[in-house]
Amino acid sequence: MPGITPAVIAQTDPWTGTWRAENKPNGGRVSIVMELRIGTPAQGVLFPAQIKLQYGKFSGTYEVLLAKKTDTQLGLGRGKYPIEQSPFKLGIWMLYLNGTLDYKNGELSLRRVWIDKGDIFMRGLYEDDEIWVSTKVDLRDFLYRQSITFRKINNTPWTHPDTRRIIDPDPDRDSVYFGLYQRIRSNSKSVEIQVEDQEKYDRDTVTLLHNGRVIFSKTEINNSNRRQVVELDSGRNIFTIFADNYGGLPPNTGELLIKIDGEDYHLNFTARPNVYATFLAADIYYNAAQGKNLTGRASERTTTPLATLEVDTANVTLELWDGQVEDGDSISLRLNGEWITTGFPVKNKLQKIPVRLRPGENSLLFMADNLGSIPPNTSELRIRYGTKTKTVGLSTDFKKNNEIKLILKE
Repeated sequence: MPGITPAVIAQTDPWTGTWRAENKPNGGRVSIVMELRIGTPAQGVLFPAQIKLQYGKFSGTYEVLLAKKTDTQLGLGRGKYPIEQSPFKLGIWMLYLNGTLDYKNGELSLRRVWIDKGDIFMRGLYEDDEIWVSTKVDLRDFLYRQSITFRKINNTPWTHPDTRRIIDPDPDRDSVYFGLYQRIRSNSKSVEIQVEDQEKYDRDTVTLLHNGRVIFSKTEINNSNRRQVVELDSGRNIFTIFADNYGGLPPNTGELLIKIDGEDYHLNFTARPNVYATFLAADIYYNAAQGKNLTGRASERTTTPLATLEVDTANVTLELWDGQVEDGDSISLRLNGEWITTGFPVKNKLQKIPVRLRPGENSLLFMADNLGSIPPNTSELRIRYGTKTKTVGLSTDFKKNNEIKLILKE
């Protein structure tokens, strides 16, 4: 199933940080505690997240993809990849944890899209060991129907090496599917889209966004579905289709068709890994300077060294912003020969890119994707390592890259 080339983008937002919800089943003394740790987003749209669930002797840790639907809603991905579960597994019951996380008055409330299937509800209750049946029932009911409201504990974004495989999986290395389809490269600035219902018209409704911009909202799938042409942004384009409901014949059976360079691509809620999903996401990369790959274009330009910096921590945060007029600049960033973000839009608003260094010398290469409306491509870069920072100015164009060397002390 899908995979994607790298791109890690972080923005200041109300979502990132750690959230906590508690529920005492049947008024008991022991609480079910769920923590939701949200990392910095890609394109301001896709959020890597970790769920930690604790109840008595049960503990579970899961990775999940979240997607911004509105300024006050995050869609909750179908796939909750288990990192650890003990002393038993929740399995298919994690499907109940779906829908949207609605932000209001500093809290996140879960709004489920209901799944009413007996075989899911009863499955796995007596597996493992019957001594855990009571605990399983409480957890199942919590996931299925209990009110869940999160309150924020801190604003620190969740950081972990796995965040990248959630929002920017490498198809040659990452096999876990979180709802984000494999990246497609487009040679054309325009793509054609269409939404269809794969089964009967049963009042399924969907919402479609492009890089967070609404194409249509809560629209019923029917015979009059629109075809339309969408202009791509330079760099990364995230198309996110949300199942607003499951219609009269659950689940939602909508499908998004995208025609790119004469080829058809399908995002399908009826595919087995997507059944009862809240959203699906497509990743399309468009660069006006098509024709050669990134590495080839980088090698044809001269590289200007800007700084060499000794650091004492492997975890470094790059903070980027346009200190002048926001004019549509975007850049690509390579770390030690590997492209870790492409089509990164440089904005007046500070954005963060967390990177992890290897011991010894590390090379950061910055390459212009475009020149914006006011050439050259310029931005401010602050390197944050531990309690220290270093700020440099970037200036790149179609003839010149910038390079910074970071030396990690062994």
